[in-house]
Amino acid sequence: MKIVSLKHKKTNSSTKVLDCFVASGYLKGGHGSLPDVDQDFQSDKRQEVKEYIERRYNHDGKQRVFSAGTFTTLKVKAVIKDVARTMRISPSLVNYLTAIFEDDKCDYTGIFQLAAQNRKVAKFIHDYPALFEDIRTLMFQPRSSSVHASALLVTPDEMDGEDVECFDFVPIKKVDDILVSEDDGYSLDELGLLKNDCLATKELSKLHETIDLVNKHYHANITFEDIVESDLNDHRVYELLGQGYTQNVFQFSSKGITKFLIQMKPTCIGDLIAANALYRPATLENGATDAYVNCKNGYVAPTYLWGTYNALKETYAQMVYQEQMVQIAREVGGLSLGEGVKLVKFISKKKIDKIKTFETKFKEGAEKKGCPKEEADRIWSMIESGGTYLFNKSHATAYAVTSYVGAWLKANYPTAFYTVALQWADEKELVPLMSEMESCSSAHVVSPDINHSEDSFYTDYSSNAIFWSLSRIKMVGSKAVDWIINERNKNGEFTSVTNFIHRVFKYKLKKYQYWDDPDNEEEITRCPVNARHVLNLILAGCFDKIEHADSVVERYAIIEKAATELGFEIKEKDFPAELICKHYFWSQQQIKVSGLGAIDYKRIYDNSAIKEQIKGRAAYCTLKDILDPDKDGRKAAICATIVDIEEKKFTSKKTGEVEVFCKIVLQQNNDMSELVIWPEEYMSTRDKLINAKNKLIVCMASVKYSEYAGQNNLQLTKNKLIEIL
Repeated sequence: MKIVSLKHKKTNSSTKVLDCFVASGYLKGGHGSLPDVDQDFQSDKRQEVKEYIERRYNHDGKQRVFSAGTFTTLKVKAVIKDVARTMRISPSLVNYLTAIFEDDKCDYTGIFQLAAQNRKVAKFIHDYPALFEDIRTLMFQPRSSSVHASALLVTPDEMDGEDVECFDFVPIKKVDDILVSEDDGYSLDELGLLKNDCLATKELSKLHETIDLVNKHYHANITFEDIVESDLNDHRVYELLGQGYTQNVFQFSSKGITKFLIQMKPTCIGDLIAANALYRPATLENGATDAYVNCKNGYVAPTYLWGTYNALKETYAQMVYQEQMVQIAREVGGLSLGEGVKLVKFISKKKIDKIKTFETKFKEGAEKKGCPKEEADRIWSMIESGGTYLFNKSHATAYAVTSYVGAWLKANYPTAFYTVALQWADEKELVPLMSEMESCSSAHVVSPDINHSEDSFYTDYSSNAIFWSLSRIKMVGSKAVDWIINERNKNGEFTSVTNFIHRVFKYKLKKYQYWDDPDNEEEITRCPVNARHVLNLILAGCFDKIEHADSVVERYAIIEKAATELGFEIKEKDFPAELICKHYFWSQQQIKVSGLGAIDYKRIYDNSAIKEQIKGRAAYCTLKDILDPDKDGRKAAICATIVDIEEKKFTSKKTGEVEVFCKIVLQQNNDMSELVIWPEEYMSTRDKLINAKNKLIVCMASVKYSEYAGQNNLQLTKNKLIEIL
């Protein structure tokens, strides 16, 4: 059971769920099992919710609430290292060998399968056979205990007519003043106790913050519940998601699921629920995602096995949810709902003996209902294979509704949405966010302004301009920002960089008339702003407006003014004479210190040395231009910034040799793309590229569609026309 709450005060429905379960004690009768009650709260409210649950259910001196324990297990790397330590085997050798193993994919048999492919592993096993004999019984055993991050248990108030506490049900220990069970969550499930996962998610905090901004600036008077309780049928939401504008939308912002939504073309909340459940490794591997898309878009007609139509009609004959499996087990195999729930758990935990018992019962029940034997066998195979990856529909629904709320705010109040999104974004998320914002809304980011920018992103809702945050400027910490803003609020806007320096540094710059001039307490307060802060503020563009700088190259004059006032030296190596008149140099400096800046790449290309060599072979293209499907297979002249370079290896199918190629991430302001350089071209250009990160590249490339990325990317042409600036 999944319950999503925006604020801890809005938990009446979830506490009623708890009340109805904890009032009567253990799970009784032939039912399935108690559900986990998953409740998501704002990340800053989770502790308050935990305290609320403890106040509500711990009463009359009785302790009914405790945290679930958990265990870390000895996986392959840990068990080899621990046993090797007792045998005094060289730690450096052990660390080197265990780096080859993958904990999540390697069991005891997998060790020897890897040895058959890797001579170093085989030699290690041959040299230390006793080690691998010892780890056989130790693998996957508990190694250490800890406290579960979210699981709270609430025990009944009474049992068999007697008052009881949590100590009457399970062994309890105290860890840092927290009561913790000696058993883990799975064991507590088996005992029939109710597990309440009290989860914290920053997504709900972001939505809450966005709604507050919407109500403040647009007087919308909306709540999270208002959106959830609407018909969930705003066509703008589904149009936005279907076009791939999914940045910062809960669960839907990764490249893979964005591509899936574009293919799916969602039209209702049911599609979003299915997307949450379908986009998972197992369903991608078995083709269920593609089958759903093809049937939904009418390319293929869904085919239903005997008796499965009622259960699978909403998902086009694809078994997507655990609830569908339970329904099929009942309607086709004659099992009860409780038995169906147990079957889901047994299959997910691979309890073979119990699964076989249900298989016999299912097929006998299907025969009685008139299901042909071949169809029953196929349906059982579908159940058995699907049970390991099927998703809980109530969980998927809660997530889909939360996703819808975020997408609804983006579609209807994009400026408020992006203001919050930018504030919460980490550095690598900023460029994709700003690129999408420019494409699908009127909101736009502008350079920081010393008279408008705040410690967070400040938005002028009349113009939809989002001013870059002062705290996003490198080395300018929160104390310096607070000092600047306090001075601005107290004594009015700054009028020039000189005025700024005199006011912010007024006590540092004070000239004494007499040796015994007294200082008051305010004057001796340490000013947290220094000359480096001022330089970075200038490079970020904070003083462009008040210094009437019409071009970024005029920032050098502002630096000279600041240097005169503060007495710092302008070094030639920081501002080379041949670059201070270059437009792109100052834009690069702005990007370097703030992450924001606009470079005129076309202008750089027009002035490049290799333009004449490219002329007639390819036309200049922006990174946004190459996304046009019609560009696939064409040549393009490109100028961009290299933000990342990565060498990769592969084994050639032709020669069998290991070859090296290169992937380069390119950026043009808010647009990004990938440039692939295959081995032959890379070997001849490697010397130019090896130290080219954060430099400019001008080249001729081929536009090629990438199945992995789901869009056009670039490949360096064999002509190797390339220039690094």
